[in-house]
Amino acid sequence: MGTTITINVKDLNEKAIKAIQERFGNAELEIQVQPGTEDVALLSPDDCWALISRLDWNKEYAGDNLVIAPLLDALSCLPIRNIYQFADWLSEMLWNLDTRAHAQVFLEEDDYLSVDDFLYARCAVVANGQGFYQQVLDNPADMPTDVTFEALLYLPQEAYQIKTGEKMVYIPLFNYETYGNKEGWSK
Repeated sequence: MGTTITINVKDLNEKAIKAIQERFGNAELEIQVQPGTEDVALLSPDDCWALISRLDWNKEYAGDNLVIAPLLDALSCLPIRNIYQFADWLSEMLWNLDTRAHAQVFLEEDDYLSVDDFLYARCAVVANGQGFYQQVLDNPADMPTDVTFEALLYLPQEAYQIKTGEKMVYIPLFNYETYGNKEGWSK
């Protein structure tokens, strides 16, 4: 039986961490975040799709950086917590598409699956908005094989860096890497 320590995130500092280390030595620490008083509005799925709608496809042939610029600007103006929420939402959307059925359209071409191309194609599905995303989610045969949008994958990290001047330390809520959705790949 372990010991439970409750501490407000705002009180978590070097002194508190040192005290825990001194008290428990090499013990394993599990952090469980409990909802507290919300001082920053949570992003809803609709908010995230609204952010996605800021992609400027009129600049498609001028480069991905120009396409993502309006979304990057909007995301980097949000509180840091919202940038993490957007990253979590994006990881879930990509994870949902990480299935054998969605990859099948790639396999039919040459029986080889590029894990990167499949991930970047899933990014393109999300980048094309909620309607297209839902269509592809419901009908895996509609998964595009000829478009990718890798730039979307790194957007939260770029927004965080613009916001803070530091590199984002982030572990996705959902493992969106190809084959990360174990249930989606089971036979």
